[in-house]
Amino acid sequence: ITFEYPITAIAGRNGAGKSTVLALACCAFPSDEQGFKLPKRKNSYYTFSDFFVQNTEEITHQELSIRYSIAHDNWRRTSVPTGVAVADQVRRKKANGKWNDYDTRVKRTVIFLGIERIVPHSERSQSRSYSKVFKQRKPKGWEDKVREAVGYVLNKEYLDFRYLEHSKYTLPIVKTKDGIYSGFNMGAGENALFEIFSTVYSAGEGALLVMDEIELGL
Repeated sequence: ITFEYPITAIAGRNGAGKSTVLALACCAFPSDEQGFKLPKRKNSYYTFSDFFVQNTEEITHQELSIRYSIAHDNWRRTSVPTGVAVADQVRRKKANGKWNDYDTRVKRTVIFLGIERIVPHSERSQSRSYSKVFKQRKPKGWEDKVREAVGYVLNKEYLDFRYLEHSKYTLPIVKTKDGIYSGFNMGAGENALFEIFSTVYSAGEGALLVMDEIELGL
């Protein structure tokens, strides 16, 4: 599989392995420990344990090897005039062992958005628990860009958009000509768009944004 900049879409039947490929792409890069991470994540990087969880009755493969190639501008001893070369990296797991050489990965901001993004806030237990205590947070500077992007996609005029927050949880709130409403009263697709575009602008340039089931809610 070749991933082409800026967008690669993977389509296939259920159970074909699409989500597995996305997970492997996430694990190919580590983010800086102080880099961008989703609010509810402890770490800014992903490992195989974030995606591949097994029950005790499941029989695991005892030894695995995953090989991939990355174009990078800092490979040692490159003879390419531009300084950008392609090199292979291999992740191996021995029987009953751990994955090797995580520290040799090329650094890059990585964000994974799973299907949780389309779950309405009215169905999220945390959001319901904190519904009365969300407070306005300091603007990040990209709110107008997100407001315009979502408005363009939905052909809808938003007069204002911002996030409320409590602890590590956030809640979108918008103003239209008809009034003000929060994520509790947004459609699932509308809420997902605000989360996607907010993540895009928060992560900065050059980030790898991975979205599972992209068509959900759109």
